[in-house]
Amino acid sequence: MQFSLKVFAILSCLLFVLPTFVGAQETGDKELKILFIGNSYTFYNSLDKTVGDMLTVSGVPTKTVRSLPGGWSFERHFKGELPNNFKGEPTPEVIKKEKWDYVVLQEQSAAAINNHAKFMEYGKKLVDLIHENCPETKVVFYQTWGRCDGMFEGYGDDESRKAEVVAAWTKRYSAPDEATLAQLKVGMQGSYEELREATDSMLAPVGKAFFTVGDKLDLHSDEGDQKPHHPNPRGTYLAGCVFFKTITGKSPVGLWKKLADADKAPKVEENDAEYLEKVADQVVE
Repeated sequence: MQFSLKVFAILSCLLFVLPTFVGAQETGDKELKILFIGNSYTFYNSLDKTVGDMLTVSGVPTKTVRSLPGGWSFERHFKGELPNNFKGEPTPEVIKKEKWDYVVLQEQSAAAINNHAKFMEYGKKLVDLIHENCPETKVVFYQTWGRCDGMFEGYGDDESRKAEVVAAWTKRYSAPDEATLAQLKVGMQGSYEELREATDSMLAPVGKAFFTVGDKLDLHSDEGDQKPHHPNPRGTYLAGCVFFKTITGKSPVGLWKKLADADKAPKVEENDAEYLEKVADQVVE
């Protein structure tokens, strides 16, 4: 009899709590917490805010926080290094501030290829650090793109493309060694996929989306005499759409109109936004 009364009491509590929990999920009362760890590729045009706005106008109230020193690598983030005059805390301390729902990790733009061993080593260490803070946190790797000359896109078995990539690399850096050639072959997409698989994490395939757009629309900022590689507002909007579908599993088509209705429209023409939404929808599997 005593056992039956205990079971009855537990079931009664569950019946009381469950509707409240389900209701909170359905109405979007629970605030999603996302930490973005990276550098200027995330900082440009405030990708973190863009993603937060996209989620919020879609019924998922979202708080985003950033740790984005310019040019910073996974290694520097993990070691808690900071640039001079940087107004922020070391990344390990920022990680410990919340039980994050998602943490986004974005490496220095070339390091996935030209410093691949450290890319893998410190990517894994950051994932471990995040899960030490909260085992339930989902880690999302922000797969970046091959600059406008495409030298990070990979060449596979295409020998003519290989010659173009090697020439671009040699002009910017120096003649690649065998290890670098191996990474250039699979490109940025392959490197991030390798790390995602090694850490059982998620992947936002922004690099693949940039590659899909190709020359159809300019996604890079104007950087004067330098080869442009940072995103312009269109590039950031495309990245935001990729993150939106990666996190929610829902199509980003129609997001621009929702943002405009909420007075949060990005600096992207509506027609361009509709095209980029469709690309992101296709690319994220």
